Amino acid sequence: MIRTIILIIYNVCRIALNRLAHWGHFDVHWLQRVSPLCALKVFQRGVVRVGRNCEFAAYCDFEVHGKGVLEIGEGTYFNRYCMISAHERVTVGKHCMFGPGVKIFDNNHQYSPEHGVSGALTTGTISIGDNSWVCSDAIILKGAQIGKNCVVGAGCIVRGNVPDGSVVVNKQKVEIR
Repeated sequence: MIRTIILIIYNVCRIALNRLAHWGHFDVHWLQRVSPLCALKVFQRGVVRVGRNCEFAAYCDFEVHGKGVLEIGEGTYFNRYCMISAHERVTVGKHCMFGPGVKIFDNNHQYSPEHGVSGALTTGTISIGDNSWVCSDAIILKGAQIGKNCVVGAGCIVRGNVPDGSVVVNKQKVEIR
């Protein structure tokens, strides 16, 4: 009971400090279940909006860069080791669930055969609809538009459109010799 009260006080203070530090760019509901080991970082003029009653487990790492926007709907759960990198826009609907190790990137480094990889980025928006479940170690890439009530299976890599009510699976053939 005392541990719970301490965590609530810690989270309210943490949210209050972020609201002051990022005036107008950090709109997070006061009561959240955010692990002290979760990083929620805003750089430059990035914007974070989080609905009420969300949970971010230990070792989650969410970063918003430049003029990027991260919006997370109410009642959404992120398991351990989830990562979001938003340079343009990542929108997550209400009541979504994310398994451990899910990675969401709305950006890619530019590459050319002549010069190799560069620090310059290309970006594209990501949208994940309400009531969707993204399973363990899935990767969501720039341009992904996942509809409502979808399931993205463990280990899947998603880019492009996924219609409402879809189940995305990774058909890996396991061969034992």
